[in-house]
Amino acid sequence: MMRRFLSALLCGTLLFAGGLAQPVAEAHLAKWGSWEITHRNLMKLFPNADPNGWRIKRYQYSDAEVAYLEKSLGFELYPEDKQPEFYIAQDKAGKFLGVAIFIDPRTKPKILDGSVLTLEVGIGVSAGGSINRIKVYDYRGNLELTSDAFLGQLQGRKLDSNFTMGQDGLTPVGGEPEESQLVSNAGREALLLMKVALGRR
Repeated sequence: MMRRFLSALLCGTLLFAGGLAQPVAEAHLAKWGSWEITHRNLMKLFPNADPNGWRIKRYQYSDAEVAYLEKSLGFELYPEDKQPEFYIAQDKAGKFLGVAIFIDPRTKPKILDGSVLTLEVGIGVSAGGSINRIKVYDYRGNLELTSDAFLGQLQGRKLDSNFTMGQDGLTPVGGEPEESQLVSNAGREALLLMKVALGRR
């Protein structure tokens, strides 16, 4: 079902990936100030994508959709989160590979060595509606949080999967149970955002 929803994107209004908006310091959806950085991070999510074939799909959630998302997620969306950008991946033959989004899953800032500890997570969702790949970028805490051994646990999970660390085969990084859960939460949030924004086409 999700495959049909996501595949319909290729028939919708897609915008070429040109300049991006400047980053917002407190945005819950992570953004970078240049297309070069964004593009580099996208290619880590879909290494087989056509480097020149990325498209951007922008969406505006309705008030009813925002209410549903906030109830499901358990926190209020930032204003800019109500207008997300989804990145559409395709291979060089034009085959639809999936959709990517960047999320900062923190709802409260965390300080490490006197500065804010960022947690920027990229989630790639396959055409079938499951998590294809997750990456954590430029993390300054325990680097095990960025490892394939940890992140690979989330691969293949769908919206109705369990995302609670310590359950259903999910093992948190030692000493960082909160960050581990936040990364897992980002995977679930990405699937939910995509379902609401792209699942009605």
